[in-house]
Amino acid sequence: QHEGREERMKRIAGRITAVMRSNTIIPIFLGVFLSASLFVGNFFSLENFINILGQNAAKGVMAVGMTFLILNGYFDLSAGTLMGLASCLLVGITPSVGLFAAIVLMLLLGLAVGTLNGLMVTKLKINAFIVTMAGMTLWRGLTFIYTEQTIRNTSKGFYELSRNSFLGLSYPVWLCLIFVAAGQAVLRYSRHGRNTYAAGGNMNSAKNAGINVDRTVIINFAVCSLCAVVAGIMYASKFNSASPTLGWPDAHMLAIAAVVLGGTKLSGGYGNMLYTFGGVLVLGFIDNIMNLLKLSSYYNTLVFGIILILVLYMDKVLREKPAYNIPDKHNSDDKHATEKEKK
Repeated sequence: QHEGREERMKRIAGRITAVMRSNTIIPIFLGVFLSASLFVGNFFSLENFINILGQNAAKGVMAVGMTFLILNGYFDLSAGTLMGLASCLLVGITPSVGLFAAIVLMLLLGLAVGTLNGLMVTKLKINAFIVTMAGMTLWRGLTFIYTEQTIRNTSKGFYELSRNSFLGLSYPVWLCLIFVAAGQAVLRYSRHGRNTYAAGGNMNSAKNAGINVDRTVIINFAVCSLCAVVAGIMYASKFNSASPTLGWPDAHMLAIAAVVLGGTKLSGGYGNMLYTFGGVLVLGFIDNIMNLLKLSSYYNTLVFGIILILVLYMDKVLREKPAYNIPDKHNSDDKHATEKEKK
């Protein structure tokens, strides 16, 4: 009986180790959280955790969009400056067209920009790095042409949206959680989610299986840009203003870092939306720790550089994993889905 108990404990320990190795964000999250809780004063408190969620809600929304794109093996360098442009345009046109119309127009802008990026990548065969880097400079230039200084928001109701709360969490936090949950549901339960994994895992095999890879990539570019615009709207509401410098220079890099830190492969085909959110929280923890320790912002830049190196190393490790990280429930459905698409 004693030997049987030891065997069970070994099996349990082995399973825990396997989970930790296949989901690298879990040990990173636990390590940062426990270390900060033990050694950083005022970190371990409900008020601070709610503050961390609020500070990183918009970043979480942007990371959701970036996850869809990175699962396809691409990324969007223009997401940060598009966020800044949308924020400035929203605040600037609201007095003329009204808040609701301004928000709708910005959402349409995001969809249009993302669709254009996707078309240039898939139809014109222009490298995604070049397309989105050009977009990054283009949106930044347009933002400064539109305004060179901070624009104050004139809608009190819009400002109050970011201040109101439900069950102790602010509306932006709830919006972020909704985006994460919806993104995970799409990846897990929808055909588009399975096609995204398949196209990222092996694009040629996905095409041979009858999957419309170009359409999948275009949709994911559109989703990424849409999420960037939503993040810009959230920042405009939070700060009650819009600055042309919003999103520059590293908002897109923070989103990419959060996604890869969460375990998504830069080469595509492997990832999880919930773990992306874990990556966002880890970056939020680190930023919060720097503030609690009252360290200079230059240290934040230094730590972020170290994190980027860690992210690149993690991506190298993740490359050894099999692609197509679809939940077990649907693993058996993938073959049936591709067979149906062939027909």
